[in-house]
Amino acid sequence: MRLSNHKLVKIIPGVYYFSVIFLFLLIFLYYQLGQQLFSSDKYYYAALILVGLWLVYIYFAGKYFEYDSEGTLVSFLNRGTILSEFVNYRTKIFEIKKQNIQSYKIYNLLFYRRLKVFYSSKNPDASINVNISMLSLKKTRYLKLSLDKIIAKNHSNT
Repeated sequence: MRLSNHKLVKIIPGVYYFSVIFLFLLIFLYYQLGQQLFSSDKYYYAALILVGLWLVYIYFAGKYFEYDSEGTLVSFLNRGTILSEFVNYRTKIFEIKKQNIQSYKIYNLLFYRRLKVFYSSKNPDASINVNISMLSLKKTRYLKLSLDKIIAKNHSNT
C-alpha cells in the first residue's frame, strides 16, 4: 500500500510565506500607525507571539510523508516542505524489512501526530519516529490497517 499527503502539503509553502509577509506587515503597520492599529501594546505582542508560534508550527509539522509497504521492505519518507528544493537537510528515509516490524504507536497530540515504529534489530529498543501531522484521518486509518496486517502476519509466522 502506498500513502502520501502530497495534496495537502502543496499549499504549505504558500501558507508559510504568506504568514512571514503578514508578520512583517504587522510590524511595519504597528510602527507606522501605533495606537490606531492596536489599543494596547499587549495586543500587539500577543499578535506577534501568535504569528510566531504559527510559523514555528508550520515549519516543524508541515512535512511531506510517504509510506510504501509494497515488496519486502516498508519505507517511510519524511521531507520538509519549506526550502526543501534547495536544502534537503530535513529529509529522512527509513526502510525496514517487513518481518522485523514488531509494533507501532501513534502519538496524537492536539496539533501534532507522530508515528513510532518498533522493529527488531541488533539494538534491543530499535524504533523510528515519523511525523504524520499533515496526513488525513482517512489515510491514517489506512496506515494503521496496513501496519496491523504486517504485524499480524509477523506474529503468525513466529
